[in-house]
Amino acid sequence: MRSRSPEEAVVSSDALTLPRVVPPPQPTIQAEARLLRLVDRVKGGDALAFEELYRLTREDVARTLSHLVGRRPDLDDLVQETYLRLLRAIPGFRGEAQFRTFLYRVCANVALMHLRWWRRRREDLPGDLPEVVATHGDPEAAALAAQAARLVHRALEALTPRKRVVFVYHELCGLGPDEIAQAVGSSYNTVRSRLHHARLEFTAAMRELTQEARP
Repeated sequence: MRSRSPEEAVVSSDALTLPRVVPPPQPTIQAEARLLRLVDRVKGGDALAFEELYRLTREDVARTLSHLVGRRPDLDDLVQETYLRLLRAIPGFRGEAQFRTFLYRVCANVALMHLRWWRRRREDLPGDLPEVVATHGDPEAAALAAQAARLVHRALEALTPRKRVVFVYHELCGLGPDEIAQAVGSSYNTVRSRLHHARLEFTAAMRELTQEARP
């Protein structure tokens, strides 16, 4: 019995799985409290507090945006746009949800704007790859993981922007439907419906791409 390639392992006949992408760790109560204190200081006009907020969250924001839109050359510009929007949005943050959820909502808005613009331009896909898990210095494993990641990125491109955001937040960032609903400003049922259809469309796209990739 032959072993399956990484591309074939991505899609099974009955279930969807993705190449392992390590989700960001869930914030601890202490970490969330620290961010909320910084938010309160930002509301009071403390520029240094916003710089500290940026330092603590930038890696997560960049990783999230790279999942949402792909590793594009203008990713740093999107990160900066996210923080400009965050600065304008913080005065309206009332703490009804975790700050992480609030931040993911800003990321989603920036990503949706960019994905719609990108679709209108109809440009070729970029050569850069989405972030994948480290392969401990194994060149062959790294090459296979990169190839699988290329297929995942192309399959994600087939999803509409709203389905892509929901799918990425659930499958790659580890958010539950309730938190996604808060992050994207939709109902729980809408998120569940989008996620269901996104999974079907992603799986179909991956099957097609896998067939094309076979020698």
